[in-house]
Amino acid sequence: MNRKRCKNLFLLLFMSVSWCHAQMAIPFKERYKVNVKGDMAIIANSILNRIDKKNSPNDPYNDQSIDAITNDEIDMEYIDIDDDNQTFSSSSAALFQKEEASKKIIYAGIYWSATYKYESGYKKGEDKFVAFDKTRESFEEILVKFPDQKEYKTIKGEIIFDGLKNKKFKDAAPYAVYADITQQVQELGNPFGFYTVANVRATQGTLIGGSAAGWTMIFVFEDLSMSEKFIVSNDGFAGASSESVNVVFKGFKTLPEGNVHVKLAGAALEGDFKVDGDLFMFGSTKNKDFTNVKTITRRYSNFFDSSITIEDEQFRYRIPDSKNTLGYDSFLTTLSNYNNRFVGNNLDEATVRFKSSGDVFYLFFSAMAIETKPLKEAQEDNTKLVYQDDKFKIVDKSTNKEVVQNQPLQGSDDTLLALKAKEAFVKETLENPKEIVEKTQNKSVEKEIQQDSKPIGDSKPETKKEIAVKPIDTTPKKETVVKKEEPKTSIKNEVSTQTQSAEPQPKPVLAVSDTLKTATPKENEELEIEVLNDIDSPKGYYLVVNVFNERVNAARFMKSLRDNGLDPNYFTNPANNYMYVYLDYVSTKQEAEKLIENKLNNSYTEEMWILIVNMNK
Repeated sequence: MNRKRCKNLFLLLFMSVSWCHAQMAIPFKERYKVNVKGDMAIIANSILNRIDKKNSPNDPYNDQSIDAITNDEIDMEYIDIDDDNQTFSSSSAALFQKEEASKKIIYAGIYWSATYKYESGYKKGEDKFVAFDKTRESFEEILVKFPDQKEYKTIKGEIIFDGLKNKKFKDAAPYAVYADITQQVQELGNPFGFYTVANVRATQGTLIGGSAAGWTMIFVFEDLSMSEKFIVSNDGFAGASSESVNVVFKGFKTLPEGNVHVKLAGAALEGDFKVDGDLFMFGSTKNKDFTNVKTITRRYSNFFDSSITIEDEQFRYRIPDSKNTLGYDSFLTTLSNYNNRFVGNNLDEATVRFKSSGDVFYLFFSAMAIETKPLKEAQEDNTKLVYQDDKFKIVDKSTNKEVVQNQPLQGSDDTLLALKAKEAFVKETLENPKEIVEKTQNKSVEKEIQQDSKPIGDSKPETKKEIAVKPIDTTPKKETVVKKEEPKTSIKNEVSTQTQSAEPQPKPVLAVSDTLKTATPKENEELEIEVLNDIDSPKGYYLVVNVFNERVNAARFMKSLRDNGLDPNYFTNPANNYMYVYLDYVSTKQEAEKLIENKLNNSYTEEMWILIVNMNK
């Protein structure tokens, strides 16, 4: 990005490694290795996306042009695709393979990672990023919904690295977490299908270097019809920038003759589409001059470009399926080792090199699969599984024409998966995407109401009330919050949104308050005032303009005020965790009433009301 001072890039490459020329934060250690007839696979998705007036975070972001935004130029918010009130973030991806009946999963692991300095933040001025909500919750526990399962399972992981505890990384505070999910996957009747990952935490709004988050699963499977491979994964944490980081692979022996097949996979946090310079290189004792790796979709000069790819194609079987993930990369690729130019025969060592021209990346997960024993009668597989015309097909890689199998696919696992994927993927994302967006938006409203709206008498300490007050409604213009008249001493439990357009909208800003009133008094009517004590703010008469029970909505509202030249601030009521946004506070009631009367010197024409804070202490 043009004004980016620091870009935190997290690589997840799967290989057996020893490190040199790296600044180690956490030494890499071996997580899993096996010699097996079979292979490895990955699935992945992001968990943050842009939010604006026209798009929900659940809407895919597909701009890969020179005009594409970057994740420090816009507010980022959680993707949340499910219809479950226990989740605040969720996204999914599908695992599928050819000839699934012959494949047995012997290992499955999940990594999740994000920049997470605080819950939410905003950009103040050109280069200053500040916290709106300084809260930072624990992040080592997530939810996973496995294929054909109706309920989520709680997955608790092992923290690999927490950048908030390291002064060199604390500005963006990245973290990486790992969990072994082999048992849960092996207990499934059919492990192939859609996996949904929920409650991955990240900083919403804006953050220095941009806010990004996502998850990647690695699967190792046994298939006796395939060649034998050495597959190994490690994790740790190390950084490199203009000085390269070399990852040396050992512990294998390549074939004595013939072509050597190597497969690499990985993921990256904070690789940007518009920012060149993120290099991925490969070399060995045969080829000591390192060569840049590329695929059809990934360039030499910017390998990590905010995309999720499998081999040479965008990985489409995700919800949402953004082509530009705004900061999360994941890939699986077979190394183009023509004439064994990278890795030759009878070799037991190879090296991957990472380098960036000006940016910094942080490596924490790595693995590799390399063929060690070929099939006796190997036949080159020139087919691939694709989704076309509302069904999965096996097609020729070079011609993209459908391949007719010796045995019909009807009734096979491939067909069953295609039918299931069509039901779970096409129906929910292709046939009626706007309906799904509206459904998830309405769910977010329901979540906020169910979790936060409750009678004040149950949660609020004794407060002296002179007269009741009411916050204003700042719902985006295309949505209206319909409020039902209720007693002035309770919060309304019946709130619904009426969308005036089918166009996807951001989550509505819902304001909640302890009491109700019309902020501008009628003639000869006394101005109504509320009193709060035990607040962590200076005492005074506060000019409040809104109250929120969702942090990101408060941050968005304050940003709109700043865009209009105002200088808002807020405090939190510890009795109910509601956030009060105010524009000023003064020491006397007379001063406050005068500012209300003159609309804060004509700088704010919407509703305001007076809140007395800590005056009775």
